[in-house]
Amino acid sequence: MATDVRVDVVVAAVRATPQASAGHRGSTPLTLDDAAVRRVIDGMVAGGALIRRGHRLRLPDHRPRLDPVMRERADRLLDGLREAGAAPPRVDGPAARLGITPAALDQLRRSGELVAVGSGIDYPADVWASIAARVDRLTQRGPLTVARLRDELRTSRRHAEAILVFRRAQRRRHRPRRRAG
Repeated sequence: MATDVRVDVVVAAVRATPQASAGHRGSTPLTLDDAAVRRVIDGMVAGGALIRRGHRLRLPDHRPRLDPVMRERADRLLDGLREAGAAPPRVDGPAARLGITPAALDQLRRSGELVAVGSGIDYPADVWASIAARVDRLTQRGPLTVARLRDELRTSRRHAEAILVFRRAQRRRHRPRRRAG
């Protein structure tokens, strides 16, 4: 599900590719240095075979997705988390019972389907959007405390605290910077 890969990871993978056995058509050792591999990558970007954004590459038509079996498991996990509302269980246990690997969980987080707001607290993206909207509405009606949020969302103090910390961090990241001077 990874949408992009860092250029240096691609270069390292090319350099680490094992050579074919002697006498095989592909047995000629790779004689490109890292700079030459980077030039090949730049040529692929210029030709449209790759898309580059900063230090990251991706295929033009790549859309991250899970294989059908893992997709069905992930959907069951997300449905279970949706049912829990604002107080989902730690995601690791249900994911392990469903056969979802930690790597697949990381992919769900990177793709935005699962939003990690705190240690062991993950929400499906639609549930998080709803919670964030409720937090914004509550903020407009006065100071928001952990206790007030806990009561409004009918959740635990642990969840309310993580939601507030995460939401404040999001707001700081999206706030325009003031220029000095």
